Amino acid sequence: MNAFFQVGTRRLAVCVLLGFASVAVSAQEFVGYEGKNAVREGDGGAKKTVEGVDFWTDGAPPRKFILLGYVTDRRHKSGLIGMARMASLEKDIAAIVKENGGDAAILMNSESETVGRIGNAFVQGNGSTASGFGASVGVQKHNSKFAVVRYVKEPEAAVVKPSEIVVAPQPTSVASPSANAVPAAIPSSVAPNQPSPPVQ
Repeated sequence: MNAFFQVGTRRLAVCVLLGFASVAVSAQEFVGYEGKNAVREGDGGAKKTVEGVDFWTDGAPPRKFILLGYVTDRRHKSGLIGMARMASLEKDIAAIVKENGGDAAILMNSESETVGRIGNAFVQGNGSTASGFGASVGVQKHNSKFAVVRYVKEPEAAVVKPSEIVVAPQPTSVASPSANAVPAAIPSSVAPNQPSPPVQ
C-alpha cells in the first residue's frame, strides 16, 4: 500500500479519537460551603446577567450575600468543538447556580492548559525514497471556578392600604382662658377699686 494512504488513514483515526475525547471531557462539579463567614459583602465590579444569573468577573456584589459553595468547570477549548463549548460556558454555570438556589456567580479562577498536540502529516514515497511535510496545533482545555452566592434580601417595609389606616381620636379638654387673652377695655372714667356707675 502506498505510504501516503497509510499515513492518511492513521491521521484520520487519530482525529476521530481526539474528537470523541474532546466531547467527553467537559464536566462541572458543585461543592457546598459551610462556615461562620458565609455572609459577606463586596465592593462591586464588572457584572453581566446570563439566563437570569448575575456573573461578577471583576470584584464581588456591593451588597450582602451568602456563599453557598463553589462550582468548577473543565471543558475542551480548541477547534470548532471547543469554540462551541466555550460559548455555552456561562449558560451551563447559570443552570448550576439556579439548581443550588443561587442568584449570582463570582469568577474565582480561569485558566487554559495545553494537554497535547494534534498534527497533519503527508508523506509520499516510491519504496526507496520518501518526502513529506506536516504541521501541529495544541489541544487546550479550559478550567474555571465560580463562587455560587445568594443575595441577602433586605426586609421590605410593610405596605399599608388606605382602608387599613385608623385615625386615633383626639382627646377632649375643657376650654380655659388663654394666658394671652386681651381683657375687656375698662372705661377711663372708672377709678380703680371703685364700683361702676349704675346703668341707666
